[in-house]
Amino acid sequence: MKTTTLFLVLFFGITFSARAQFVSADVGVNGLTCSMCSRGVAATLKTLPFIDSVSTDLNALVTHITFKSGLKVSIDDLRKMIENAGFSVRFVHAVFRFDNVKIGKDYHFVYNGDTYDFVGVHGQTLSGPVELQFVDKPYVTKQEYAVLSKSVDFGEHSKTGRLYHVTL
Repeated sequence: MKTTTLFLVLFFGITFSARAQFVSADVGVNGLTCSMCSRGVAATLKTLPFIDSVSTDLNALVTHITFKSGLKVSIDDLRKMIENAGFSVRFVHAVFRFDNVKIGKDYHFVYNGDTYDFVGVHGQTLSGPVELQFVDKPYVTKQEYAVLSKSVDFGEHSKTGRLYHVTL
């Protein structure tokens, strides 16, 4: 009986992991002024093992990133690489593929060891590619963070990995 239960837990956990994943992200990058800057950021980001492709819209100052399937994506690593290249992050909007997940107030999910806590969402079901906006301090303006910190407990900690706060 224990073997059957363990098998079912592993089977469904692997099934969720295989179907649910980050697909892409749009990152607002402050300081991009020319094609040389965007090429430098792209080259730096491509050193991360989970990056498939990078393109930049210099008019919008947004870098579009496509992730490799099946690899763990670290939003913090994206930010650190951009900052190490001499720029700053204005926002991160990442597309995550959900498989019929019901969310609501205080809902969170764990993916690849990191916890994603939904902020300001109401009961709904997420299926397919859904854009998540990261609202932690490094990913929003000071003004946005000041407003959010009045209603969100950013002092929480995850028992495993990194705790991210996201909204739709």
